[in-house]
Amino acid sequence: MKTTINYIAILFLATSFTSCYLVQPDAGQESVLVYKPYFFGHGGVDDTPVTTGATWCAWTTDHKEFQVTPITVTEEFNNMIPSDNTPVSFSAYLKIQIRGGQTPILYENFGEEWYRNSLQQTFRTMVREKASIFKMFELASKREISAQLEKDIFKDILEYAQKLNLPVDVLQVSIGAITPPEQVLTETKNTAAQNQSILTQQARANAELARKQAEINKAIADQAYKNQMGMSVTEYLHLRQLEIEKEKVELIKDNKNVSIIFGGGVGTNLQVK
Repeated sequence: MKTTINYIAILFLATSFTSCYLVQPDAGQESVLVYKPYFFGHGGVDDTPVTTGATWCAWTTDHKEFQVTPITVTEEFNNMIPSDNTPVSFSAYLKIQIRGGQTPILYENFGEEWYRNSLQQTFRTMVREKASIFKMFELASKREISAQLEKDIFKDILEYAQKLNLPVDVLQVSIGAITPPEQVLTETKNTAAQNQSILTQQARANAELARKQAEINKAIADQAYKNQMGMSVTEYLHLRQLEIEKEKVELIKDNKNVSIIFGGGVGTNLQVK
């Protein structure tokens, strides 16, 4: 009888030992042990997480890993409708961190999918409601509006997490680039190109008008000079030709590769060596 009992005890110990496994969380993680005994003891969540090193657990014990370093959750908003009913798309980022040593509380009260269960829908609603009061171009072009959105949403989601007693720190809220639909961007580019074309044409027309006025002013000045000096039209034109020849000479007088040949007429011939 004694031999049988000893044999059973040895068999039980051997079975227990071979039925254990090692729980060893990675760096930046904590493991929460969940006891599910078949015969002895009580079930439930261990209040002390496994943080460093390794722990042997019975095969009936489950474990859940949680990242305790900061993580950033990305929420996509596609075709969100702002106040002017022109849809925009953007990403919102929530940077959060589970408090070290409190992963058992997090798991027991909020579950393994704690973000989806407690924060996700509220965060998305906050972003949507606060962004929707602005117009499309305000959201897309004014960085100060995005900055204000980040500040307001951060304040509200932080208060909400504290109200839930969620053992998580809210670190930052960020709003990515806000863009309208592709057809709106194309239309905006076309409008900008048309406006630029109009400005270019206006500038060209203004230049032509300015040149026209300059020519008129010059003609008036020439007429006044001719009348003042009592010149005939032929005499004045001859004077202007001489002035033009002088300007040509002044223009190339320092160029050693140019020869000046004066012809018999009123013109000056230039010869490039």
